[in-house]
Amino acid sequence: MSHTDIDALRQEYLRACSRERWGEAAAVAVLLGRERFTNDDRLCRHVSQDGVRWDKVLADRTWSPTEYFLLATAAGLWSGRRTEVDISRVGFLDEDFYALWQAMLTAARTGYVPEGW
Repeated sequence: MSHTDIDALRQEYLRACSRERWGEAAAVAVLLGRERFTNDDRLCRHVSQDGVRWDKVLADRTWSPTEYFLLATAAGLWSGRRTEVDISRVGFLDEDFYALWQAMLTAARTGYVPEGW
């Protein structure tokens, strides 16, 4: 899937959240708004108009521990199922990744993408 297609999926989730609170879509829209992930073929090849194939994304063991932490957080927020994350990773997030993690949590909790995301 191309960057344009991923942006289209993100826009679909944003429109859905503007109509009604949908925390799962809001959290994933936050992640899909970050080029660090959307320009990465390891994610792109598992995204379609139907959504993200989280099982395939998380099965790729080439993600850094920090990247995996953020992706597993998004997967868990999307599915509502437990994902294996090491919460101690929060202490190793740089400012950008910490802000991304917080924005995903806020989006999931409120059903809306936070301002600026």
